Amino acid sequence: MLASQYETKDPMIQEMLDAPLGHIVTALGNHLNCKIKLELIAQNTPKPGTEFERKILVTANNLPLIKAIIKFDRKILPESITSQLLQKRRLVGTILNLNNIPNDKNITFFNVEKEKISREYQIKNGKDIFFEVSEAIRTDYINVLRKEFGVKGTKTKSS
Repeated sequence: MLASQYETKDPMIQEMLDAPLGHIVTALGNHLNCKIKLELIAQNTPKPGTEFERKILVTANNLPLIKAIIKFDRKILPESITSQLLQKRRLVGTILNLNNIPNDKNITFFNVEKEKISREYQIKNGKDIFFEVSEAIRTDYINVLRKEFGVKGTKTKSS
């Protein structure tokens, strides 16, 4: 099921799914009254070459809400973007904005389970795939935080 076919009455989940890459902390902060952290866990190349992976973890109250892997190939990206990525000082979304690259998601996989939402998408510039992103959003932990901090929301439904 692709996101365009996904319907939810939960405004928090919808805002998270619609948030541009790099804006998830803001989306979560609009609904949760606790400290939210985005951490760059690792950025490396899984095997020698030009392909890199950036592993991200978003936590709230020490619960892992979102795990993401962002893949990119430096032979496809402009040198200025590659340089910024390898410095590890900025989020991918910020780098896209600074370089006037559209931050539009091309969803390639979407799955809803009882305790999580998994999805994969691409960020393209023209025909070139600049980034491939896979995310796991833990709805069970989000619901724990809602109960703990009194934030209201409804269960998600797929159509």
